[in-house]
Amino acid sequence: MPPGDPVKTTGPSRTNLLRLWLIRGILIVVLITALSWLRHFTDYELPWTPLWGLVLLVGLINAALLYRLWLPRAPGEAEFFANLLLDTAFLTGVLYLTGGSSNPLVSYYLIPLIISAALLGQAYTWVMAALVVACYTLLFFFHVPFELFGMGGHAGMNAHITGMWINFAFSAVLIAWFVARMARSMHERDAAMAAVREQALRDEQLVSVAGIAAGTAHELRTPLSTMTVLAGELKNEHPDLAADLDLLQQQLDRCDEILGELVSSASDETATEKSTLDELVRRIVDKWRIARPEVALDVKVAPEAQRLKIEYDTGLHHALLNFLHNAADASPEHVRLEAAGDAGQALLVIEDRGEGIPAVIADALGRRFVSRKDGGLGLGVLIGSASIERLGGSARLMDREGGGTRCEVRLPVSL
Repeated sequence: MPPGDPVKTTGPSRTNLLRLWLIRGILIVVLITALSWLRHFTDYELPWTPLWGLVLLVGLINAALLYRLWLPRAPGEAEFFANLLLDTAFLTGVLYLTGGSSNPLVSYYLIPLIISAALLGQAYTWVMAALVVACYTLLFFFHVPFELFGMGGHAGMNAHITGMWINFAFSAVLIAWFVARMARSMHERDAAMAAVREQALRDEQLVSVAGIAAGTAHELRTPLSTMTVLAGELKNEHPDLAADLDLLQQQLDRCDEILGELVSSASDETATEKSTLDELVRRIVDKWRIARPEVALDVKVAPEAQRLKIEYDTGLHHALLNFLHNAADASPEHVRLEAAGDAGQALLVIEDRGEGIPAVIADALGRRFVSRKDGGLGLGVLIGSASIERLGGSARLMDREGGGTRCEVRLPVSL
């Protein structure tokens, strides 16, 4: 089977396969009615046994298709195309036994071609166009004569049949070319509109989160100041707790630093900076070890990371730290960070050995907020992905081979 057109954004569905089943059923009923009328109310002779056998065979196949429609698996393009081939073969058999290309039913060849143009890739459509034109042409020379549609040697009738063939071939080419392109344009338009709606929804959620974050930052200043003062007093009163209180003070200082960055980012006062990829990794690792000292981080930096320069802001720091937090929450015993160059871009990979990405949120992750009762992934990935995309990069989460999650962050390289 020829491959489908990769530009197609949607393929055949169970509903479309059901419609194809219904169209075939209608054709079978119409043929049974016409053949019964010819058999009992006219004197025309036809090869009745093979005709009825062909109709019965396709009727049984169509009945069996109901079981396929009952199955939950959605049909692929190849399966749908095979059903169109069945319809074409069935029509060719009926036409061969009933006068060939002189039978007015020959125009029905356009139906499977139109369906293919609307639902399948261009490769399938061009194969179908070539097939129906070839079948139409062969029926000129190979068929069982039928007196009702006989040409009787009349020159005008010969010209009429030839004109029908030319019109059919021209229509087939137009359908394969223009209808397929129109259908593809509609799919692309629908996909673009869906992407715009999704982007608007994500922006709306981010604006809402930004407002909440600004208010939270303001409210947290006072309790953080109080805890900082208390930590200093406790250190003076309990020297034996100095190590623990120093760690607590580091965490409080980090919280204060994060709030400062948040306020600065909200007021658009933070400029972008440029550094090499390995320098960025060192900064992220330093912040990580303060935030999560109990989690070991396996860091691997490729030699080319010392040459790759990237431009970023503090939003990238927060995004990468958030991805690391998610990895640590999923598998505290195994978190891995790798930095390298790939296809002219800076590549950062964060991996864990947790349970992987839940199927219920996999499609929406990073594109809109998804809520989970046990927390994690949803909001942080949404904000992180938006921060990375603002820098011209991309973030992609996928299941890791052998179990766990793999997060790939790609960033453009600065000159």
